[in-house]
Amino acid sequence: MREHIEAVTRTSGLPEGPESLARMAAAWLEKKQMFEQQVRALAMRQVQSLAADDSSGALALTYSGSLLSLEPASSGTRRVEYASIPLRVDVPGVAVAEAARLERGLRVDDEAVFADGPVRSTSQLLVIAVCGPEVPPREQRERIREATIYLTNAFVRINRTVVPAAAGAPEQFTQRSIAAYLARKNGLTQRQTLSLLKDYHAVVESGLLLGARVPLGRIGSLFLRCRPAQKARVGVSPATGQPITIGARPETMVARMRFAAALRRRLRGLDAS
Repeated sequence: MREHIEAVTRTSGLPEGPESLARMAAAWLEKKQMFEQQVRALAMRQVQSLAADDSSGALALTYSGSLLSLEPASSGTRRVEYASIPLRVDVPGVAVAEAARLERGLRVDDEAVFADGPVRSTSQLLVIAVCGPEVPPREQRERIREATIYLTNAFVRINRTVVPAAAGAPEQFTQRSIAAYLARKNGLTQRQTLSLLKDYHAVVESGLLLGARVPLGRIGSLFLRCRPAQKARVGVSPATGQPITIGARPETMVARMRFAAALRRRLRGLDAS
């Protein structure tokens, strides 16, 4: 592990010395801890190996800080996604194989090797996590995709605390950087993805203006609420403490959002520090 961190530090653009090495090691430890916390939150268990004929879905973290996600196998093949997260890139590089086969089983400290598809091999695996046999394949797929999206974007943010993004690179979670990530992940062009996002936002806006409750998937939902008219009154200025007149306000419609219960639970588990 030390050799790997030293190698990454040498190519990071950071000045040589123990301070840069310590910053890189701290970032790497944060990634590993985040991976372990996420798989625990999704009731996945860490294992030392996964047999080639085991159909379970799995998520693996490599020594290079990349993520390998394997959806449950069906008829010997499975969807595989390999996301590399270079230090100076804001959008993870994603390679996807829709029907890949493992050449051999997965094992900690060994490379993952595939018989076909664009993902032929990975760097050595540091941690492997799998879903239990009691979890249905559809639910396994959902957990693995959720973990992959969360961790790839979290790792980019960690990288930015160590090495600033290249000049001119977009800030993370802008519409353009989100579109770039979704385009790579789903085999679309960035223009197509931006067009879809634009249409999606227009549909959401239209539904809200028409008074419908608009679901936003696992985030929650948007809706309108009538804010009653308010008569003029005397209040107190928070700046001066002096009485001020607060003007009357007519009845208006205001937008509201209700966050999903599952998201609220996840937010409560965040470290406020």
